Amino acid sequence: MVCLSRMSNQKGTGRMNRSIKVLITVLITGMILFMGFTQIRKWHRAGIARVLSEEKAACDGAIALLNADLESIKNELAQIKDTEEYERRVSEIFGEKTDYFSFGEDSNCNDLALQVQTFLKYMEQQDYMGSYKGRGGSQKLLGDITKRLTRSTPMLAGELEDLIRLIQNVTHLYRNLGKERVNILKNLLKSESDIIETVMAIFYVYMSSGDRCPDKNIQLPSLEIRYQYAGYFLNTLAGRSYLLRRDSKIRVLVSYYAVLTIDMANDEMLNTSGIDIRPFIDHSFYEIGNQKGLIYRGPYLEKLTGLRAKYSM
Repeated sequence: MVCLSRMSNQKGTGRMNRSIKVLITVLITGMILFMGFTQIRKWHRAGIARVLSEEKAACDGAIALLNADLESIKNELAQIKDTEEYERRVSEIFGEKTDYFSFGEDSNCNDLALQVQTFLKYMEQQDYMGSYKGRGGSQKLLGDITKRLTRSTPMLAGELEDLIRLIQNVTHLYRNLGKERVNILKNLLKSESDIIETVMAIFYVYMSSGDRCPDKNIQLPSLEIRYQYAGYFLNTLAGRSYLLRRDSKIRVLVSYYAVLTIDMANDEMLNTSGIDIRPFIDHSFYEIGNQKGLIYRGPYLEKLTGLRAKYSM
């Protein structure tokens, strides 16, 4: 009996040990499976996050491209609108559209004179003419400005020798033209800013025609005087500071025509101050390339490219 009891106890103990082993095995297996599942879920989540991140980056890139295209379309539409408005305004002042702009020296003298006279008549109807509306009009205004600018020219060298000379150069235009004429010019540039490119082009070609168009009824500065002011705006602290206070479009245009004037002075052996035109060509090229809203940007850059080649020899 005792033997049978011992055998029964041993069997019971064996079963219990096996059950514990099975339970431990199940628990370990469960833990391994749980840990594996947890790790796989982390990998899965990381993969999903990576895919989502890549898709988001791709979407952001596509959206950025669409926004850039949209902005480009808006700019093109704005430019078309500006061009249409420009053409309407120019036609109102100068009549039916003709070749308003030319860099060439073979422009018809009669056409140039007519365009100049047309704009001067237009000016006489504008409020910014002040008292000149009743005493001589725009031709007298141009004559007075020419006389005053010719009578006293700015310093092209030595302005930094002392403070008084610098102040004199800084205030040169105001002192010589006087308050009323300065205000007229400022208001003209502001009021006619949308067509100022055409106006400046016409007057530049007209002034530059020289002996080819001798019958000029308007008093305008000679090349020698224009050279003095071109050097003033390009190559002096006073002139550059004056331009920096102007609208960027006006600054770019004045600098551009100053470069053309220095080039003309070089051709005529009138560059008495020895101004090196090359850095100003490059600077003007850069400014025009970055200036928005220029109707004639292409011809400006083409002309400056030609000047670069001319002075690189």
